[in-house]
Amino acid sequence: MVKKFDSNAQRLKRHKRVRAQISGTPQRPRLDVFRSAKHIYAQVIDDVNGVTLAAAASNEKDFSIYGGNKEAAKKVGLMIAERAKAKGIEEVVFDRGGYVYHGRVQALAEAAREGGLKF
Repeated sequence: MVKKFDSNAQRLKRHKRVRAQISGTPQRPRLDVFRSAKHIYAQVIDDVNGVTLAAAASNEKDFSIYGGNKEAAKKVGLMIAERAKAKGIEEVVFDRGGYVYHGRVQALAEAAREGGLKF
């Protein structure tokens, strides 16, 4: 019998393993990334209080380009950095969500760094 490889289950295992080590605090919240086939999402989360401090996504109303490519990831990275800085957040802990640090995830992270976030 041929078993089908479940890549999302493997990603969730990686994400769970990473989340056991890192956590967002009020001083240094967690920058979480989720990507789907059509969109990419980013949130700045304070895990101690269980609050989302800032969020940006490629499926927002004023987002004009297709959300499933690196250009969109760069735009979302700049948006999340701008919104976090508006709330007074300078430093974050990057949580790639179990995804490989490559492609859209890498583009979002580099754009967030360009926007002024430190991680």
